[in-house]
Amino acid sequence: MIASLSLIRAELLLTAAAVFLLLLDNGRQERKGLSVWIAGLALGIGAWLVLDSSDGTAFNVETLDAGGRFLKVLILGAVLLVLALCHGFSGFEGTEDHPFHWCTFAGLLLLSSVGLLLMVSANDFLMILISVELVSVTSFILTGFRKDDRRGSEAAIKYFLVGAFSSGLMVYGMSLLYGVTGGTSVSSLFGPGVASLPALPLTGALFFLLAGFGFKLALVPFHMWAPDVYEGAPTPITAFLSVAPKAAAFGLMIRVFQNHGALHVSTLLAVLAALTMTVGNLAALRQTNVKRLLAYSSIAQMGYVMMGIVAAGPAGLRSVLVYLTAYVFTNLGAFASVIAVTEDAKTESIEGFAGLAFRSFPLALLTTFFLLSLTGIPPLVGFIGKFSLFSAVLQTPGLVWLAVVGAVNSVISLAYYFSIVRVMFFVPASRMERVSLSLPVRGCLGVTSLATVGVGVFPNLLLVLVKAVWP
Repeated sequence: MIASLSLIRAELLLTAAAVFLLLLDNGRQERKGLSVWIAGLALGIGAWLVLDSSDGTAFNVETLDAGGRFLKVLILGAVLLVLALCHGFSGFEGTEDHPFHWCTFAGLLLLSSVGLLLMVSANDFLMILISVELVSVTSFILTGFRKDDRRGSEAAIKYFLVGAFSSGLMVYGMSLLYGVTGGTSVSSLFGPGVASLPALPLTGALFFLLAGFGFKLALVPFHMWAPDVYEGAPTPITAFLSVAPKAAAFGLMIRVFQNHGALHVSTLLAVLAALTMTVGNLAALRQTNVKRLLAYSSIAQMGYVMMGIVAAGPAGLRSVLVYLTAYVFTNLGAFASVIAVTEDAKTESIEGFAGLAFRSFPLALLTTFFLLSLTGIPPLVGFIGKFSLFSAVLQTPGLVWLAVVGAVNSVISLAYYFSIVRVMFFVPASRMERVSLSLPVRGCLGVTSLATVGVGVFPNLLLVLVKAVWP
């Protein structure tokens, strides 16, 4: 038991910190700094505890390995950056009539982090369900946390309804798997015994399971909730939803579908990847709201990551880690820029970026870096991620068509990303005051830009680390 507990020390610490913050809350606005410091310290120590842990299995439902540690540290780093964005977001200041409960907010963010960490290491379908629901419930609350925010409340309701439906699909798939395999362990899907399992119920179970995961990842055709929720949620929460749950869900996908060849779902996964890339990019072309544009961009990005899942093997799994790392830092940087500009312009329209290069050239330059990195332009980290994905796919027989689809979609994405760049550099500004940046937003921009440019110029910083995780 002690050995099992030692493997989940980070989760236990974050749970304790979350409970402490929830008990500490009395609705006083002045506890904002205290709650942020407690949550930030817990996230930092949690990351250290993850790095300090060894491989092993906890209570036969959690398996910790090198890949899991990598994703857990990435997720905790992403949540820490989101916490900084929340701290610098004026929409979370609260008023005398509607105080913002910072301790409760930070506690919920930590509880969501606990669910994310458990998702990454879960090797039992019951634990998968519990961890996914912990993340889902806390995400619903965070999305509609401000009672006076009608858009956030509407987004939370939509998110809740879709989340409940997707959870139902997952539970149904898990019940079918239990009937087919006689157990709830994920390992029952591996090994030579899979070939002897009844084909029809196994295929049905995997379909429902994949549909549930598809809703969580906003894969096409399960993506319809994402644009409305991303647009309506407070921008820091949109940033959180676009990165941390996605990284954890792909950790689950790797664990559950790494044997997809034997499970006869390879073609289905490849088609999902192609559809997700294409629909996401084509829909983004028509958007004028920057948050909605980034929502469709995130959908398309998940299609790219699916290419690594389809490729499988060590090269495919390494490419997933590389691309997820690039995506997390680049997307958080893009949302940090969006927070800075939309709060200054008082609009979420792309036109709010007009003349940004003349008003705040460093911010415009960093925003350009983030957008070009999402496209996959060298020498930025997004190029390293896409190069890894395309290399893995091209090494897999029969997937050249998927690489071609990915390349065409990358070209399409350049059009809508460049539409923002064009407005920043070639459209006159309506006023010339500099954009004011809070210290937390400055810090987030600094960290994400350093990762976006630094790892792009020196890719071995990431590639060597990932190869050590999956030789």
